[in-house]
Amino acid sequence: MLLLAPEALLALGALAMPGLYLATRNRRAVAYATVSLLALALLVLVVTWAFPGRFGLPDHGSHTDLLDHLEITLFSQLFKAAFLLAALGTAAAATGFLRDEEHQAEFYALLLTATLGMLVVASGTDLLTLLLGLELAAFSSYALVAFRKRDDLSTEAGVKYFLIGAFSSALTIYGMSLLFAITGELEFHAVAEGLDRGDFNAGTFVAVLCIIAGLGFKVASVPFHAWAPDVYQGAAAPVAAFLASASKTMGFVALFRLFFVAFAPEVVHEEWQLLIGILALASMTLGNLVALSQENTSRMLAYSSIAQAGYLLMALPAATETALAGAIAHTLMHMLMKGGAFLVVAGVGLAGLGWHRDAFKGLGRRAPLLAVAMAVFMLGLAGIPLAGGGGFLSKFWLFAGVVEAGLDGHGWLLALVVAGVLNSALSLFYYLRIIRYMYLYDSEGEEGLDIPAGIRVPVLIAMVLLLVVAQVWWGQFYELCQEAANSLL
Repeated sequence: MLLLAPEALLALGALAMPGLYLATRNRRAVAYATVSLLALALLVLVVTWAFPGRFGLPDHGSHTDLLDHLEITLFSQLFKAAFLLAALGTAAAATGFLRDEEHQAEFYALLLTATLGMLVVASGTDLLTLLLGLELAAFSSYALVAFRKRDDLSTEAGVKYFLIGAFSSALTIYGMSLLFAITGELEFHAVAEGLDRGDFNAGTFVAVLCIIAGLGFKVASVPFHAWAPDVYQGAAAPVAAFLASASKTMGFVALFRLFFVAFAPEVVHEEWQLLIGILALASMTLGNLVALSQENTSRMLAYSSIAQAGYLLMALPAATETALAGAIAHTLMHMLMKGGAFLVVAGVGLAGLGWHRDAFKGLGRRAPLLAVAMAVFMLGLAGIPLAGGGGFLSKFWLFAGVVEAGLDGHGWLLALVVAGVLNSALSLFYYLRIIRYMYLYDSEGEEGLDIPAGIRVPVLIAMVLLLVVAQVWWGQFYELCQEAANSLL
């Protein structure tokens, strides 16, 4: 049960935070307690994962079943660590961004429950557990988006997110119920065996289609993307960072579990691979084209996130180990890049410069650290070698996995890779525009910006992980992603 210590810590922390505030009436105490709790959960996860023998635990390369509904594998532990790191950065940023807000105990409790739901998704082995994790994270996220109740944009974003999220949940539940009716099973491998024994029929097609649509909302892929720009713009910047990094990653973890395990039989794969390919092409193209015209930085990053979802969706029809490993690597790199970019936006907004792209004019002189970090994140999202850090390497191996599948008999996937490369080139325009504003334009003021350490430190950590760790130790990191892919397959 020590393997479930991170989940237990988050559950207890979510219950304790309101009580801590009632006992101390100190908002800062709640904030720092949450940061400490998330750091402890991450430490416990890493230590028990890296040194299992000292605690009498199975080796991290093995497969451990817990409570018949959860599993501990390299895939689950890798994404758990990513979710905890994203939540830790969000909590640290919120200590400065929300310092004057009321009801902070509720905010941090919701952040903990949202993260707990993501951990459950990472480890879930059946449809019911996966659904419970998705909904726990989703309902907590609805409240986080609408947390600033006196802000019209925040409440509007919360309502939109809730209504569209409820619709997506209904589609997901309906698809899962059809799968249960067809196979009589909930566990992923048992569902795969049930589908493999029967012919592909209309019921199976509708079930798969509903699940694609439901989870398409979670990852903001076209045509299920309409909520993302409004929600990312209306939510507090740390919450937008959490949604764009951790919540989107959770959606892809659910997709990986379903489409590489429960829908593994070839009879199902042939029916949905072309549909996924069309969604990937539409997402990357529409996301990049609309991002070109956005003046609000949060909305630009939202459409960029839609385009990135298109790149990641390419791994599903490819269905090779290389493609899955590349998708895992790019998902983790995207979490760092997009989360870090939103935290930079939070710092600029907190300094009173606003959310328009003009706010970045002269940032290289007024806040050098934030400007360098933002440049790294933008170049990484565009997939530029060296300067873009792990963003280029992860996208390269993702595309390489899809090319491998294309050369192995699915030739149309090669056209999808060409579209991905062209879209990456198109995205350079709006990514480089932000860098140009930071270094080639004069700012309205010359004084330095007072950015709280709670924002500076997570941004610096994300930049170091992306630039240094991902590039210097890329071989070891990618090997880890390959092992995680093997543990899922």
